[in-house]
Amino acid sequence: MGMCVDKNSQFVTGRERNLFIIKNKKGEKTMKRKLVFAVLIAAMTTMVVSGCGKKEETKSEDGKVHIQFMHQQVEQERQDAVQAIIDDFEAKNPDIVVESIPVNEDDYDSKITAQGGSGELADIIEYSQDQAKTSVANQFTDVDAVKEVIEGKGEDAFYEGALSVTKTEDGESYVGVPISSWVQGIWVNKAMLDEKGLEVPKTWDDVLNVAKAFYDPDNRMYGIALPTSDSAFTEQVFSQFALSNGANIFDGDKNVTVNTPEMKEALEYYKELAAYSMPGSTEVADVNDAFVGKNAPMAMYSTYILGNVEEAGFAEDLELVLPNKKSEAAYGCITVLGISAGADAEKTEAAKKFVSFMLEDENNVNWLNMAPGGIQPVLKSVDEMPEYTDLEERQAFVHLNDSIANAVDNLQLFGVVDGKNFTEMGDVTNTGAISKMINNVVVQNADVDTELETAQTSVEGLLK
Repeated sequence: MGMCVDKNSQFVTGRERNLFIIKNKKGEKTMKRKLVFAVLIAAMTTMVVSGCGKKEETKSEDGKVHIQFMHQQVEQERQDAVQAIIDDFEAKNPDIVVESIPVNEDDYDSKITAQGGSGELADIIEYSQDQAKTSVANQFTDVDAVKEVIEGKGEDAFYEGALSVTKTEDGESYVGVPISSWVQGIWVNKAMLDEKGLEVPKTWDDVLNVAKAFYDPDNRMYGIALPTSDSAFTEQVFSQFALSNGANIFDGDKNVTVNTPEMKEALEYYKELAAYSMPGSTEVADVNDAFVGKNAPMAMYSTYILGNVEEAGFAEDLELVLPNKKSEAAYGCITVLGISAGADAEKTEAAKKFVSFMLEDENNVNWLNMAPGGIQPVLKSVDEMPEYTDLEERQAFVHLNDSIANAVDNLQLFGVVDGKNFTEMGDVTNTGAISKMINNVVVQNADVDTELETAQTSVEGLLK
């Protein structure tokens, strides 16, 4: 399953690859392709069996409990921030030593698989929600320890959306402890709307009306910037409209529900709305560039667009709204901390202490401040802390705090339904069944009913 974590820009779960905006040494935006690690079933079976055994209990010479924290904060500045948190923890817990293990994102999945299979995983691991689901499925995570930490903090301390999308498949626990997030919605340049006397849209119809009012392709002006390519980014964006209309890939019993009236209505709407976007099969860079270049007053993108908007000089004009038909629906990714299974009791308790420490407001702010604007809080109390709101790098976006918090609270994902988080959704995304459907309808002008039926059949085939 692909990752949805991104520390630098829009990072999109990919089918065989991930596409996202990066900046080269000259500061120019380029596209990067990242191969997603493919897990062989036969190999994983062997690895999971060996990985489930209890780690050998060891005693350190200094009499302290030594644990490891594996994460993706490889930039030196971020390593220093992580180490500062660790130093503070160790000062308050002198019987525990935490080793920081930064790992490059390109090697992350393979390292988790290899070490998990041999029973040598770090005691605490930073995961995306997708990676965490896979690790739970492979029995690499102590879900009981995770649940204890969340309940110790209090479930009410978290935004509801952050917890709902990190539930285990049986709905009884969580795949990891939420630590931060990024969210995606409709970004609106309010100043552009003001020039035409238009209000910030709130509903499907409002969004469509704004898009129509601005559409002027002869002058390179479009009503909204949307992805339409056969890609996971397109699936992500479309999912917000579908979920806001009550359409999902599965129902609570894991029956496939692609070919439904609600999904059809969302697909037809997306096609109509995309008619006012840029032509052809558009992707991440197209959406970013059109909005930042003011060639569109609206765009579907993650919070990682904030830095680009600030550089373009119109951060104060930015508003965030969510697709809203029957309910509001945001897309996003929750970064969690997993506690590895199979460790001895002392290490598990030490890991729980450290993860709980990371949930203390001040420490959580220090984690968030590594990437101001991009990553967002999952804890309600943090949004109101001066240490968070008053950071200079975040000042341009303070007016968005409430709307971003609302997005985290209304986070919904395909495959998450009735308190269950179906792991098969990763397979659906990887096959491209939904993104193919969207691209065929929107770009290739294929028949909607035929494409819905084809996608329904394709997803049903994955479950057999």
